[in-house]
Amino acid sequence: MKILAKAEWVESPEAPKPDISWIPPLERRRLTQLERAALCVAGRVYPEGEELPVVFASRWGEIGTTLKLMRQMHDEREMSPAGFSNSVHNAFPGAFSLFMKNNAPYTAIAAGAKSREMGLLEASTYPGKVVFVYAEETTPGFYAEHFGELQSVHAEALLIENN
Repeated sequence: MKILAKAEWVESPEAPKPDISWIPPLERRRLTQLERAALCVAGRVYPEGEELPVVFASRWGEIGTTLKLMRQMHDEREMSPAGFSNSVHNAFPGAFSLFMKNNAPYTAIAAGAKSREMGLLEASTYPGKVVFVYAEETTPGFYAEHFGELQSVHAEALLIENN
C-alpha cells in the first residue's frame, strides 16, 4: 500500500468550516456536517477524470442527525424522510459518487473504535488506486457520559495505490 496523496481537515478557529466551494450552492446547503468534512478532504485527493473505488469509515457516522431523528420520533411519533436519508452510514460515499460522477464501487465501514483501521484494511483489498476517507462529526453533548471525551468534527482522506 502506497499513499499517493493525503488531506486532513479539523475544525478550528482558523478553519471553522470545510471548503466545499466546488459543490454547487444548492447542493451544499443540504449537506450535513459530516458530509461537508468528508467531501472537503476527499475532493482534495481525488484525481480528476478517474473513476476510483471509495472506502468511507466512521465510528458513529451521522450521530447528530440520528439523535435529532430519535428525538423527533419520540416527540412527534414520526421522522423527516429527508433527515433519514442523511442519517444512513453510506450517505457520504453516495453523495461523493454523484458529485464526482464516479461509477466505481464504494463501501461504508463502521467498526466502533477500530473503524479507521478496518476502513484501511478494506481499502487495502482493492487492486490499484482507491480513495479512503475517515470522518467523524462533533459528538453531541447528550452522549458525554457514555462516550467519554467528546470530539470535534474532523476528516482525513488518502489516495492509496495497492500493488
